[in-house]
Order: sequence, then C-alpha cells, then structure tokens
Amino acid sequence: MFSITRTRLSTKVASVQVSSLSTFTSQKMAKQTNPIINNSDETTYAALEARLDVQFKDRKLMKQVCTHKSFDQGLENSNERLQWLGKRVLNLYVGEYLIAKYPNLPMESLQDVQHANFGMGSLAEVGKHFGMLPALRWTSSAGSSQTVGATKVLGKAVQALVGAVYKDQGAVAAKEFIKRHLLTKPVDIEAVVQMKNPKMMLVELTKRKGLDYPVARLMKETGRFTSSPVFIVGVFCGTRMIGMGFGSSLKMAEYRAAKDALLKHYAKEVKDVQLVDADDSDLTFFKDSNAATLSL
Repeated sequence: MFSITRTRLSTKVASVQVSSLSTFTSQKMAKQTNPIINNSDETTYAALEARLDVQFKDRKLMKQVCTHKSFDQGLENSNERLQWLGKRVLNLYVGEYLIAKYPNLPMESLQDVQHANFGMGSLAEVGKHFGMLPALRWTSSAGSSQTVGATKVLGKAVQALVGAVYKDQGAVAAKEFIKRHLLTKPVDIEAVVQMKNPKMMLVELTKRKGLDYPVARLMKETGRFTSSPVFIVGVFCGTRMIGMGFGSSLKMAEYRAAKDALLKHYAKEVKDVQLVDADDSDLTFFKDSNAATLSL
C-alpha cells in the first residue's frame, strides 16, 4: 500500500516539475522569438534631435517617432500616423525634386528612381546614418528575421520623422529637412532605366525629337583578326556624335553606343535645381479672404 502511494506521489511531483519546466521553456522561447528592442531614454532622443539639428516644440514627439506599433503590445503612442503623413510628404517633395532635376526622364522611370533611391531600404540606410537604430522601440514578430524587421521599422521611422517635422514645424521646415538630409546623395539613373533594345529606343527617340536618323560609325579598332579584338563605335545624328561604345564585336559596340546616347539624354541633369519654397502663411482652404468669415 505504501509503495503504491509513494509511486503515485512521485508521479504527481514529476508531472508538476515537467509542467513547470515546460512553461518556463515556452516563456523563454517566446522571449527569444519575440525580443523587445528598447535601448532608449530621454538623453537618446535629445542627442538625436541635436544631431539632426531639429528642435521639436512637442518634447515627446521624437520618442513617438522612434516607437513602432509593435512595441508594448501597441499600448504606447506609436509612430504609425506620423509615418503615414511622412510617406506622403516625402513622395510630394522628392517627386517635385526628381521632375525638376531630370526633365527628360519618362514617368515610369521617375517612379523606379524614386523607389530605388528613396524606398524603404534606402530610408533605413539614412536612418542608420542619423543614428536612429539605438533609439528604436519595437518588438520583433515571430518567425521573421530581426535584420529584415529592423530595416522596415527603421525605414518607417525615417518617414515618421519627416511627418513629425511637417506636423510640428510646418511645410517649409519639412521641405528644408528633406532637401538637407535626403536630396544630397547621388541618384543612379543607369541602374533603374530599362533599356532592353537601346537601338530601337534611340530610333524612336530621334523620330519624336525630329532629329536625323541615327547612324553608327566605326571610330577605331584593334586586333580584328585576333582572339581579343576591340571596336569603338560612335552613333551620330547628322554631324553630331550623340553616343559612343566599345566591345569585342561591332554589334556589342553599337549596342553600347546607342545605350550611351540614351543615358546622356534621359539622365541629363539640371545642376542647380531651384524648387519653389512654400510659405505656410499662403496656405489656405478658402478661395478668398471674405470666405474666411464663414462658419462651418
């Protein structure tokens, strides 16, 4: 009788121990799977403002900029609304800049350039340069890579930062912030402009512009009858050479010359872009001053 009771008691104790161990293990695994990133304090936000030369009137705004909606189960004021606003402010001012900077670039290429140079990945790199990563407050989702998650969270934080500047200091300050911190880096046009058939594209372009039909001319060659020949070809419209390319065959050199001509046209830059500065005092939803007296 005693031996049976002891066996049952031992089994019960073992069951409790296994249950406790299982609960502890699952909690530990949950913490490892969903780590909470929060290495920030008030001095971190103040230092970030000083580094960016931004002085928010609302002292809690930078903390909100750095708080993702995943942090603390969404109980704290997150940057979601600021990010929504900042994304649209960025699209407006960056789009305005690209249109003025590259007047010959087609619309679809403008969109590709904006996505490649001012998309989430690029904004995350800007955020790292700003030093925002240590200030972020977020929780990594289960099963996702923390690196990939950090890139998205950091990119959205930069958008939220732009939205915060716009909300706290107005359109002029937001435009100046974007110009100072985001529009100074070089834009790679060649990487995004699609040119599957540059020779045909060049023919169509010259036709639209009313120019002479493009003609390829061999400018120089070496080693034609060797294993490593080099040909240099120029593309001309009338007497003006508009592109040049080289290659191990005439066909390759002609292809590159046509591509060079297209890039010179589409990637043509306006060096000193003068964007019209908005004045907050001029912004109104009323058509005339008399309408301002109407009550809604």
